[in-house]
Amino acid sequence: MTVRILAGTADADAARALVGLLGQLPGAEPAPALPNSTALLDALARAAEAGVDELPEVVVVHDLIGPMPALDLVRDVALRFPAVGVVLLTADPSPAMLASAMNSGARGVIGMPLAYDELGARVEAAASWAEGVRRHLAPGRAALPAVAGGTLVAVAGAKGGVGTTVIAVQLALAAHASGRSTALVDLDLQGGDVASYLDVQFRRSIADLADIADVSSRVLNDAMYVHESGLALLLAPADGERGEDVTDRAARLVLTALRQRYEVVVVDCGTQVTSANAVAVETADTAVLVTTPDVVAVRAAKRMVRMWDRLQIRKPQDTTAAVNRHTRGSEIQPSLIGRITGSRIAESAIPAGFRELQPVIDAGRLHDLDARSTVRTGIWSLAGELGLVTGATLPAGRSGKRLRRADRDRGQVTLETLGMTPVILITLILVWQAVLAGYTFTLAGNAADQAARAAAVGADYRAAAASDLPGAWASDMQGPTADRSQDGQVSVTLGLKVPVLFPGAIDFPVTVHGHASTVDETAGEGTTP
Repeated sequence: MTVRILAGTADADAARALVGLLGQLPGAEPAPALPNSTALLDALARAAEAGVDELPEVVVVHDLIGPMPALDLVRDVALRFPAVGVVLLTADPSPAMLASAMNSGARGVIGMPLAYDELGARVEAAASWAEGVRRHLAPGRAALPAVAGGTLVAVAGAKGGVGTTVIAVQLALAAHASGRSTALVDLDLQGGDVASYLDVQFRRSIADLADIADVSSRVLNDAMYVHESGLALLLAPADGERGEDVTDRAARLVLTALRQRYEVVVVDCGTQVTSANAVAVETADTAVLVTTPDVVAVRAAKRMVRMWDRLQIRKPQDTTAAVNRHTRGSEIQPSLIGRITGSRIAESAIPAGFRELQPVIDAGRLHDLDARSTVRTGIWSLAGELGLVTGATLPAGRSGKRLRRADRDRGQVTLETLGMTPVILITLILVWQAVLAGYTFTLAGNAADQAARAAAVGADYRAAAASDLPGAWASDMQGPTADRSQDGQVSVTLGLKVPVLFPGAIDFPVTVHGHASTVDETAGEGTTP
């Protein structure tokens, strides 16, 4: 964020010192100092005519400026240009002067002689306030990275070994890939592993900020490590006993300063509840509790949620439980975990992928995890669910590709099913027609047997042949014909036409012939034995 600063002072030496020091602040763009109140108000009026965006974010007013008294000038600027943060520069930074400046509308007071850290802190606070006012005046304007109120996500583990640090690191990488300025804080003060997972050699840690009452941008820059992936890291101390130096007050100051500088702050809280990480869980916009689908981890998650509730850190319904190493065959499914812990369950369950993780963990390069990895896909989907990434970034983690591919697959399956429907119907018709042909063979043989027995005793063999035939076969029966041979045998032959499944639609020219023979019992009638 570029902070435009306009200063007003009648003291030439103070002007040179002030503008020179302002020029050293990161992102600051100071204009030449104006010598009196009239020139300062005129410059602001001309800028306001072009729009609020043309106004400087910060105006520094020296208490020796004239002809208008400094406090009156502060009040006038605050009333006429509410989107500008005003800071008073005075040699008397007493409580009475501070109260008078605040009553006049100043956003801070800087004492003389000038100190870099104090100047940077006051200017940054005034600029953040001015940017917040401008966002309210222009809701459609995109937020800038350094605006106070960045998203804070606390990631805690139900117990050790559930993958808390892996998920915290990948959530931060997903947010950074989305184009948002991101800081990753390791608040597992006694056993933090973020440095090991990212192969970082460091000298300073969050413990070095414990005794600092005013955490400014310069102090943060000195304590933080910029990783090759682009993440800003604030690491746990290498000596675990130094973690006791980080109190709840120190953690609150550090996290507040980080939220003023970064759009996303991801905090790895580890698995123990200390005063420092309790502050992170309490003040976080989203608290993620990581667990695995096994009895021991789920019981630990339940204990953690209840402890947070008893200590009034966070209520169960305000906690998001993320299930790591999930498989479809697990007896404990995410819905059951939600009922047991009373927390909200993230829809994005992270699958088990030991083979995918092992090489990058052993190399200390978790940021090099393959984009095709199912583990990374699951965690980046969780980041999207938490609002840390935009829809345009989800394909980088393959979640968007996977979802769109699933949509395309569903559409393709639908089209293929529609295309296969005629083939399936024709196949069923042919199979049924074959069944009818087989059944006709059975009927033809039985009808021939019946007709032969009737012809052997001189009965009506035609009626006997048709007696057991269904109507569709009896109506198209051909024959029967009976032949008596000289050796005392009678033979009957008939034909049955195979019916069609859809009569009238097509003609099925297949006729099944049945043949049967038996002894002619009428051959000896009228002769003497």
